[in-house]
Amino acid sequence: MKRLNSQSGISLVEVLVALVISLFLLGGIVQVYTGNKATFKFTNALAEVQENGRFALDTMTQDLRLAGEWGCIPYDSSDTSNINNALTGATVAGYDNLLHDFVGEEAIEGTNNDGLNGSDRITIRGGKPGQANVKSPFTDAGTAEITIAGNSRIGGNDFILITRCGANDLLIDEEADIMRVTSSTYDSGNDDTRLTLAGNKSQRFENDASVIELQTVTYSIQNSALGNNVPTLIRSEFGNGQELVEGVEDMQILYGVDSDDDQFPNQYFDAGNVGANDWENVVAIRIMLLLQSFDDFVTEDAQTYTFNGVQVTPADRRLRQVFTTTIALRNRIGSS
Repeated sequence: MKRLNSQSGISLVEVLVALVISLFLLGGIVQVYTGNKATFKFTNALAEVQENGRFALDTMTQDLRLAGEWGCIPYDSSDTSNINNALTGATVAGYDNLLHDFVGEEAIEGTNNDGLNGSDRITIRGGKPGQANVKSPFTDAGTAEITIAGNSRIGGNDFILITRCGANDLLIDEEADIMRVTSSTYDSGNDDTRLTLAGNKSQRFENDASVIELQTVTYSIQNSALGNNVPTLIRSEFGNGQELVEGVEDMQILYGVDSDDDQFPNQYFDAGNVGANDWENVVAIRIMLLLQSFDDFVTEDAQTYTFNGVQVTPADRRLRQVFTTTIALRNRIGSS
């Protein structure tokens, strides 16, 4: 039997010292973890905001550059006799001139501070990217069919502009028709698409003509329909809204107006100061977007930022970034 006084162990003092050292080590680990988590959260929010901002501006830029796209025909808002506009209530269900009238309405116009968070709204009318060449068999005036080369994306209920790009025929006033497509049929053997139209063409379009798909697009800021009340950039084509980018808190737009007919902007105005007669003289657009991170508590303190010339300190701790770009309307600027 061993004597008790010959046994050895850890004293209470040694246990306390070990606990203190463990607490220091554990505190260091927690501090490193917390710092890494905060860094990751900030970096992730920054990447999210920057990617969304770039995507929003890229998409808007593509649409804005096509404002007033009329292909190869000369367009004069004061004399549109060279355009046969066949879009009416009889050919378009739910006809709305703001959505379907490409001749009488402005190619670009906007409203000022009437959206969510006092944001602006902008509407663009014109062609979509790309065009298709008309090919044989050619159909005469007074018929409701036309054939274009390739497998076209144009389908039923789309709206098109058919333009003559060759020499003018002095016996025909219209150089272009605006039509609604009722159906399209692709022929893989001939690699062409036959479009059936809702009305008759004004003339016989041949291989000097091309077809452009038309669009009316409106950009605005609204709360997301997902129910999370996240401010979102909405792209509406012919009144059908699509959530494009979440986290777009504000959008302010300035319009570069050419006041001396040299096709370059002399001064930038907001929509309220462009004036009813000056939309035709808008040759450039300056867009300012304010984007916020999805998550709160990303920054240590409320982030003070300057947007549209105003310094703001928000109540939350979301990360925010301002994106600005100036877009030349290629169908108007420098065309003289």
